[in-house]
Amino acid sequence: GQSSTTQHPLVPASQLLDCQSDLGRGVFIQKVSIAVRISLMFRQAFARSSPAFVAGVSAVGGAIGGVAWSSHNEPTTNCDSPPKSVFDMLYDISRSVSRIESLLAGPYTPSQSSTSLPGEDKRSPGIDVVLGAQWGDEGKGKLVDILSQDYDVCARVAGGSNAGHTIVVEGKKYKFHLLPSGVLNEKATCVIGNGVVIHVPAFLNELDTLSASGVDYTGRVFISDRAHMVFDFHQEVDGRQEAKLGRHKIGTTKKGIGPAYASKISRNGLRVGDLLDWEYFERRFRSLAESHMRHYPDLKIDIDAQLAFYKSVAPRVKDMTIDTIEYTNKQFSDGKRILVEGANATMLDIDFGTYPFVTSSNPSVGSVLTGLGVSPMKLRGIYGTVKAYCTRVGEGPFPTELDLSEGSPGLHFSQVG
Repeated sequence: GQSSTTQHPLVPASQLLDCQSDLGRGVFIQKVSIAVRISLMFRQAFARSSPAFVAGVSAVGGAIGGVAWSSHNEPTTNCDSPPKSVFDMLYDISRSVSRIESLLAGPYTPSQSSTSLPGEDKRSPGIDVVLGAQWGDEGKGKLVDILSQDYDVCARVAGGSNAGHTIVVEGKKYKFHLLPSGVLNEKATCVIGNGVVIHVPAFLNELDTLSASGVDYTGRVFISDRAHMVFDFHQEVDGRQEAKLGRHKIGTTKKGIGPAYASKISRNGLRVGDLLDWEYFERRFRSLAESHMRHYPDLKIDIDAQLAFYKSVAPRVKDMTIDTIEYTNKQFSDGKRILVEGANATMLDIDFGTYPFVTSSNPSVGSVLTGLGVSPMKLRGIYGTVKAYCTRVGEGPFPTELDLSEGSPGLHFSQVG
């Protein structure tokens, strides 16, 4: 009999060869992808075992991948059909991998760190984060106070004294603005990260109040040498800017947080570590203060008095100033448990909140990485705090706002929760 051949009357021979070559490459890519994926799945499943054991199970995974290679059916597409696009090939690969994953141990997730496996002991090393998921006042401080008993390090990573967390322990009330609420756990150290802006007088006053309450913080509180400083004139400027906006005001706390971050971004701010070199600090402070007085002609700053204050407290601040990036990462490497206490809330985030009625930093999870100097692979649990009804800090849109007249539900909620 005559041999049957497929005719391609409209396809030149050179294009026909290209089509067949492309089909072969597509099949090869599919089979290699499946084999490698199975090997990686086995490696991930036993990632915590010894290196020799991991190598062994990877080999087993590769062997199963080889079986999948040999048994994988050829695609039905031929050169009579319209050529498959790259997206079609990727879709076929994805379907094949999904079928194999469903038969084995579930989807492979290479981005999942070893400290975030399901069922992980909460006492294992890792960085957990507590954030506000609404507009603030969700109860983050109370939650952190409860959780911090199981942690070795508690940290703040963004914002400044515009945050306010109130804790009641055995009838005694503690108010924190810059210190992490976890400072009440006398076994934990407290880190104020490089992303925080610090008003030194308020910070020292907070420490003195804590000490007067009988809490010993000695050797347990550390400030990043990279954290920027909030000065009294930043607070004055904050108030003036709010007053100028009139009924369109942002609703800031007038703690100078926005102007301090503005100085940071303008690259003329001062950092806590600058106090280690007094001549440098004095020169930069004079320049910054004079710049603000030029911009606000009616703003009066007693530069010499301010410098005298900072010179007097510099030794005390120096004792707490360290490279918190190195410290935090070493604590992680040493197997310590780290808890990050978020300030403000996600809906007040400078990028993701109800702009312009927002704070001047990122209270969302990104600030943990930039404000503490850690890798995202070291994060374990991220917890958003909410309450049954929303309240809002500051001004801005709030569609569910309740009337606060006498006897109203809104007044009741605002007083007793």
